[in-house]
Amino acid sequence: MEGEVVLRIHPLLASIQVESRDDKGVVSTKEITNEQLVDCLRDNIKHQGIISGLLPDNCVAFQSTGDNEKKVSILHPERRGDITYYGTLYKDFPLPRLIYKFSLHQGHRVNAVSVCVVEEGRLRPESKLFEYPFSNVTGYKMCIGNNVMPKCESLHTLSSLTYHIVSLPDNNDHFTHNKNLLGMPYRELVEHLKDKEPGYYYEKVLMPTAKTLNDFINEA
Repeated sequence: MEGEVVLRIHPLLASIQVESRDDKGVVSTKEITNEQLVDCLRDNIKHQGIISGLLPDNCVAFQSTGDNEKKVSILHPERRGDITYYGTLYKDFPLPRLIYKFSLHQGHRVNAVSVCVVEEGRLRPESKLFEYPFSNVTGYKMCIGNNVMPKCESLHTLSSLTYHIVSLPDNNDHFTHNKNLLGMPYRELVEHLKDKEPGYYYEKVLMPTAKTLNDFINEA
């Protein structure tokens, strides 16, 4: 067969025999190493580029997995927001710097939400993280309960979802007082914080962790 190449691989040998036939029927053989075969295959495989499309405002990181799942990390741009705790509305409530990660298959609903609290200043891979001082979060994972997340046809629409998350009614689920330096229960904590400046979190409230922003991007 013209143009035929045959690889002869023996499990006990460190080399691979390559036998080829040119268009005149002349057969030639040579030996290559396993590493040379891997390099040859790698160099001749076409990798399809990932096109994210328009990303949302304040996007910190974009990831795409092998099963076409998208993960988008977004810095919530506001340091104040209206929150509700057991029916009590706290308007213009101060917030630390929050980064949310949304996981989804494009064209479908967001299926997972993660969150971290990051230090102030310019964002870097080594930016320090703090314990999340509120409720409904274990590790990085946020419990969204029975709240239905929106369907996402285009990733750029995720920028509004951080506002939606902040506005969701809050309760005591997964809250623990030992994740704030004041050691306060939740109601006492929000009452204490409601008239403070956002920077107060970093002075009196937030507990540092050993994690960085790069850890959140790769682990959440």
